[in-house]
Formats: sequence, C-alpha cells, structure tokens
Amino acid sequence: MKQRLALAMVILTLGGCGMFGEGKKNMNEKQGTNKASGGLAIDIVDNVNSELWRLHPALNYLKSELGGMALAQGLYQGGDSTVKADAALFWQEIEQEYMTYEPNVDVIKALDSVLRLQHDAMAGKPARITLMMIGGNWCSDTRVGLPRLCKVLDVLMASTEGNVVRNREELEYAGVVIRMDYRRVNRDKKLIDGALAGEVYFGQKSVVIGRVPELCVAHSWKSVPSPSGNPDVDFATEILYVGSIVETPQVSWEADLLSLLKKP
Repeated sequence: MKQRLALAMVILTLGGCGMFGEGKKNMNEKQGTNKASGGLAIDIVDNVNSELWRLHPALNYLKSELGGMALAQGLYQGGDSTVKADAALFWQEIEQEYMTYEPNVDVIKALDSVLRLQHDAMAGKPARITLMMIGGNWCSDTRVGLPRLCKVLDVLMASTEGNVVRNREELEYAGVVIRMDYRRVNRDKKLIDGALAGEVYFGQKSVVIGRVPELCVAHSWKSVPSPSGNPDVDFATEILYVGSIVETPQVSWEADLLSLLKKP
C-alpha cells in the first residue's frame, strides 16, 4: 500500500507539472478551449473522461466552478465585477497551492481503510458522502484550504486502481460515492448562488454561514436510536450531517476528514 501511495503522489505531481506546462497546451488543443475576458485566460476542460480530469478530478471540479464565475458566463453573466475579480484571483492561485500541499501518506491509507469498511458494513445499501464546501473566493483561508482538500481527494482517488470519476461532481472510491458541492459566499457571508441567504440546509441540518471556508460532511451510514427502542434507524437513502471543518483544520485536512468519516 505504501509503495502504491508513493507512486500515486508521483503520478499526481507529474500530471500537475504537465498541466501547468507543455502538457496543458496539448490537452487544450485536444479537448479544451481557451477564452479571455479582461486580460484573464481561462482554460476550460469539460470532458470528465479526459486524462487531465481523471488525474485531478477534485481540482478540475473546483476550477470549473470558478471558471464560469471569473468569466461571468451562464448564471454569472453580467454579474458583480467584484465577484468576478475574486473568482479570477482564486482561479489563478489554486494550482500552486494544490501542487505544494503533500497529504500524509499514512492518513490517506487510513481513509482508504475507513471507506472500505463502511462500504462493506452497508451490505449493499448506498454508501454515500457529500462534502459541501462553503467558501469565499475573496478569503485567503479559502484559497489555501480548499485546494488542499482537493489534493487530499485526488491523492486518495489515485491511491488504488478501479476508482471512477462518475461525473464532474461525483467520485466513486471503493464503491463509496463522494459528491462535491461548492457554495460561494460574498463578503457579507451571503450565498452568491440562489437566494442571498446566510444559512443552508444540509444533511437535515441548518448550517449558519460564519467563518469560511467551512467543509460540511454528511454520509449515509450514520445511525441514531429510534423512539421505539430499535437500536438503529436505516438511513440508507439519506445523508446526515456529521460535522464540519471550520476555517482551518485542527490537525490537517486529511486527518480531520478522517475523524469525521469515522463517526457512526
């Protein structure tokens, strides 16, 4: 396992170096587009089956979320210029922070074990995790923390064979589906996407938005005592909130995520 994880780290590093240099140019020629807005060049890769996306799925998800906002495309067309500038700044910094962060190999191995054990314990029922990332593109802690979280997820995905990028938001690891959801807030801590609320309903819990970034974690194997005395209630079709990492992790992104995923 340690040799496999070490190889995975090398693959991610080499893949990333290619993405930032000549390899990036070649990939754009094959399956991406390059658009400029206000002097900003954004590379958009929209093919989740590409080698680039397979090597860095979490990074490319976050980059694609930032790209539309930075270019003021789609829902953000004609949007606030400050929102656009903040997204552009985050987009420009994300790759450097991602590449310089090195998750702890032993913790990655422990994450692997926990996910496999939880998948087996579900006995064929859906094993799912949702990671809701609440961030401010203007916030330095967001611009440091979320790329590091993406690196953790990508190293985990590369640590063993057979893991699948299901779509731009969902990864499948050892039979466990991990869904990523990035919610952006403005400087007043109000959601930019949708209604400008200061809280969001997630995993049957109202999460009040305060310090950012905040990683809210919910999974489908949480069980609670039932009023009838039955020791467990089956929430196989639900995801339930188990906890958050707020602003900065207590130990590291991978170690704090491990602690949350180990919760029953």
